[in-house]
Amino acid sequence: MKQVSSTEEQIWSEPAGLEPRNAPANGTVNKRKSSPFLWVIPLLLAAIMGALLTYYYNQENLINAHVKTLHLEAEKAALGGEYSEALELLDKALAQRPNVGALVKDRQITEQASNVLKQMDEAANLLKTGKLSEADKMIQTAAKTLNERQEPVFDKVRSALNNRKVTLAVLKVKKEIDQLTTVEALAEKLKTLSKLNGKEAEAVKQQITDKLAGISYKQAEQQVKKRDFTAALQTVDNGLSYAPEDQKLTKYRDEVLREKKAFEQAEEERIRLAEQQAAEEELRNRTGAVYVTDLSAELDEYGDLYISGSVFNQGTRPISSVALIVSINASNGDYIGETDVYVYPDILDVGEEGYFETSYYGVYEAANVTVTNASWYVE
Repeated sequence: MKQVSSTEEQIWSEPAGLEPRNAPANGTVNKRKSSPFLWVIPLLLAAIMGALLTYYYNQENLINAHVKTLHLEAEKAALGGEYSEALELLDKALAQRPNVGALVKDRQITEQASNVLKQMDEAANLLKTGKLSEADKMIQTAAKTLNERQEPVFDKVRSALNNRKVTLAVLKVKKEIDQLTTVEALAEKLKTLSKLNGKEAEAVKQQITDKLAGISYKQAEQQVKKRDFTAALQTVDNGLSYAPEDQKLTKYRDEVLREKKAFEQAEEERIRLAEQQAAEEELRNRTGAVYVTDLSAELDEYGDLYISGSVFNQGTRPISSVALIVSINASNGDYIGETDVYVYPDILDVGEEGYFETSYYGVYEAANVTVTNASWYVE
């Protein structure tokens, strides 16, 4: 047997499937055996492709999940009225998924809400500077836009719009208050504000009620000066119906009641005294209006007695048809007779003097005369 050298032993010991370095001496050729690596390569390629596909799909899922998270956060921010933050989140999501219709649509809606809110902020600045007409136009435009949008994302904008409407209404009324000078006009403006809420509305309501109470107070004062207490109480009560907590008006009502009571008591006393005085005057006019003075009697050469005198109306009303009965007595007191006499003029005004004269025939002696009775009519 041929001995195999150490070099040959090494050559054959190389991995199978590789050609040997020297052919065998006997000229025969060894057939190549099938290598197991020929099956491994396709498997490795398949594994690599699978890994790549898996990695791709995992990356896509991660991006989708991230975009979805951004979308949800944007939705939450938009519903909370944080439109700038929502737009920033939506832009990040669209940068990764620019063709997602829901993202595009939500961004358009959010941007519109943001724009309308900016208009409301601008309207607020216009209202602060007193540019009511410009602010009114802007508010009406925003209201028209919101009438066409029902999405919850517009809730903050709608709330801002309502606030601007209230502010506008309040400022319009406030601008008119100084020109209103009657309770009725102020009450009408108060009615206009009754459905409005908020600090501004409440402040103007208080301003109106204060002015209304002040006008009622002054009007009632004038009525009290005229002693028209019933009208004054009506005025005060009307003012209190709009300003029930006004302390000045409440206290004045009590004062009006006191003055009314005092006046009524004084009036009752005045009436009593007037009635008493009237009764006294009536009695005087009926019984003591005629005051006779300068009564005299002269005996003429024929023995007849010439009687004359004056009458004053000391009553309080004119009198007429004054008639006197004159009694005639002798100097020793013996009764001689009596006679009637009428005063002229027929009507005597208060304090006016009248005259009378008559004759009594056949006395033939000096005599005394007295007026024993007088009668008259009170005009």
